[in-house]
Amino acid sequence: MHSKLVHEATQDSINVSIVSDGGKNTVFLVTGTIKHEDDSVFDIVDIKRLAGNPSNIRLDATVFMVETGLRVLLTYRNQPFVLPLEGRSKIDLGWVSGLIGHEIDMIFKGTGSFFIVLDVSKMGV
Repeated sequence: MHSKLVHEATQDSINVSIVSDGGKNTVFLVTGTIKHEDDSVFDIVDIKRLAGNPSNIRLDATVFMVETGLRVLLTYRNQPFVLPLEGRSKIDLGWVSGLIGHEIDMIFKGTGSFFIVLDVSKMGV
């Protein structure tokens, strides 16, 4: 399942794909190219689209490749969590029992291409 999201002000667009949606876990793939210098903010998680009607999700891990010149901030609206993503890496959040919350935004600063995988567990299923 693929969704193209377009930022109203900058006209930048990203693609959010659900590549796996099982009974307990979901894997999101977020890709695109940001061309506008102004910050673009996207709401990337819609739990209504997930199987099992979860009430929340827990981010367990992420893998990312972010082109030089672009910074990505993964932020939670109702939680004090900010994950800055730049360069290439893998983050395992198991050592903090994951990050819970479904109101997750991606903020893009600068220009460039990116490939981000989010591995989440469903809560309240």
